[in-house]
Amino acid sequence: MLLRTSQPLDMALTLEGGQAFRWRREGNGYQGILGRHQLQVRKSPSGVRFHALTSEDAGGKPGRPYRALREALWRYLRLDDDLEAIHWELGKDPVMAQALQACRGLRLLRQEPWECLACFICSVDSNIPRIIGTVERLAQTFGAPIATGQGAVHAFPTPQAVAEVGEGALRRLGLGFRAPYLWRSARMIADGEVNLEGLRSLPYAEAKRALVTLPGVGEKVADCVLAFSLDKLEAFPIDRWVRRALIEEYLGGQRWTDRALREWAQERFGSLGAYAQQYLFQWKRGRA
Repeated sequence: MLLRTSQPLDMALTLEGGQAFRWRREGNGYQGILGRHQLQVRKSPSGVRFHALTSEDAGGKPGRPYRALREALWRYLRLDDDLEAIHWELGKDPVMAQALQACRGLRLLRQEPWECLACFICSVDSNIPRIIGTVERLAQTFGAPIATGQGAVHAFPTPQAVAEVGEGALRRLGLGFRAPYLWRSARMIADGEVNLEGLRSLPYAEAKRALVTLPGVGEKVADCVLAFSLDKLEAFPIDRWVRRALIEEYLGGQRWTDRALREWAQERFGSLGAYAQQYLFQWKRGRA
């Protein structure tokens, strides 16, 4: 099936760049889990070709299930964003122009908020390969099975499922000090103390204040969730690569606090901060 679009899209930069953790390169495309579907996706000259491995009605035949999956993939890849216009606006900045040239076609993702939050709680003091392993163990152990013709795969576990298994079970999966944070956050969300989807309609600052009430969620994790799942494109997560990019490329080597860097970047990049951050992240990491 074809998801027709003329929008730029670099699959590798978008799916392997540390935004999401359940996509694997397969031939000239990728295989991963989107909600309750296992998908194969690849870029084509006309757009994105995709195939669902989960069931015939979801993957192969026109009709309501096919349309729903097509719309879900469109939203996930943020194909509603005009990337050429974003490049034009950010490219007025000479440093960003270099990052854009190096990482053309990188898109932000619009993920399911709970999965995004849980993954970034698991990301604290970790690296991408380790996060991928942790996330996969979580899904295989506590996620609902997805029927495919290629063996058992699992959806990401719901907050209710994570809340029910307890901290000890999460520690046994290797989450270490992150286990109580993930478990307690799952309990708060399962109990309705924080409505993640409801944060989408709130202003950035208010949504962020709600997120940082969750255990293990500091400013960086909150900004990742806001940027990569909740449509807050003014969010600007600071990690070591972005910190290095700002200090070396803009600030003449001056060392600022992460909060000062975030405020400076949000003032400079405004409503495109999340895109600017991801381009700087990929560009600086790729040159290391």
